Amino acid sequence: MGILDTIIDSHQKESLQEFELNIIIERILNPLKDREKTILSKRYGLDGKEVATLKSVGEEQGLTRERVRQIEKELLKNLKRGVVELEEFISARDLLINTISEHGGIMSETSLTNYLGYTDPSDVQALKFLLKLIAELEEHGADEHIKQSWGKIGFDKDFLHQFIIATKDLLNNHGQPISADQFLEQFEKSDFFKTNETRLTPKVVLNYLHTAESVRKNPFGEYGLSHWNEIKPKDVGDKAYLVMKHHGKPEHYSTITDLINQNNIDSRKAYKETVHNKLIKDKRFVLVGRGIYALTEWGYQPGVVSDIISEVIKDEGKPLSRDEIVKRVLERRMVKKNTVLVGLSNKKLFKKVGKNLYDLVK
Repeated sequence: MGILDTIIDSHQKESLQEFELNIIIERILNPLKDREKTILSKRYGLDGKEVATLKSVGEEQGLTRERVRQIEKELLKNLKRGVVELEEFISARDLLINTISEHGGIMSETSLTNYLGYTDPSDVQALKFLLKLIAELEEHGADEHIKQSWGKIGFDKDFLHQFIIATKDLLNNHGQPISADQFLEQFEKSDFFKTNETRLTPKVVLNYLHTAESVRKNPFGEYGLSHWNEIKPKDVGDKAYLVMKHHGKPEHYSTITDLINQNNIDSRKAYKETVHNKLIKDKRFVLVGRGIYALTEWGYQPGVVSDIISEVIKDEGKPLSRDEIVKRVLERRMVKKNTVLVGLSNKKLFKKVGKNLYDLVK
């Protein structure tokens, strides 16, 4: 995204946020009768409460579920015709249409509300209701391909599906989560991008990623397929693996627990006892010190210090100096230097050869 695009984006967000959504909604609903206002307010959460079901509204109003549905449908139809003369609505409509257009003609509902900076539930509900009244936009329900979204009338969903297929191929070939910059770099080499380059600006590509149901972003800003454990961890072991991979160094299980909770991977809180019990059984982790765990893939090894000393000498295939042995053991286990020296003093396993070299007892 260039500087000009950034300025335009910032201006659009500020322009829409200048509107008081609740005031716009109030102006839109003002011509309605009290009962009609109540029905729409409850059905779309405009009263600051949870969205009410057709059945609950019907019971409250003494109407059947079907009658509430008919009234709602008719009210929306009439409001769509009436709001085109409301100045505040027209300005908000144009900004929303422009925003969606610049992101490729479709945006997931979550992406749109996040982009505009609406976090308060009442604002989110007001925005959803406003979108319902924009004749140039249509709602796309969540399915196996895309999340709940809003797109311009006539948006080419087949193009988006082709994009998603190309994206899944790229991610499967990469085999692990990928940053936004890395994804864009690799995607620009694909045949799909080269064929449709004029339609696929970086802003559009990243927006389409957020629209796809099969793609998710983890807490570290990396994209991957939704079912990957490093994108959507299934248990505390997956969470520990994810945070450790990004932390990059061994830690005590209590610190690993804190890292899990600090990164808000999901709503479930991790507890250190649970984490410790999981790590000690999971082969992805290795105990390298008292309560300290590392990832096995980092090259750390399990076992007592004498086992590690033996492995170090075997790997080298020749006697090593004491300092070299200490250095290499500490690369594989987090122990004190003296612990290594005590292990090396075991004459049943190791012998001193030459002036300061140690070898295995044959």
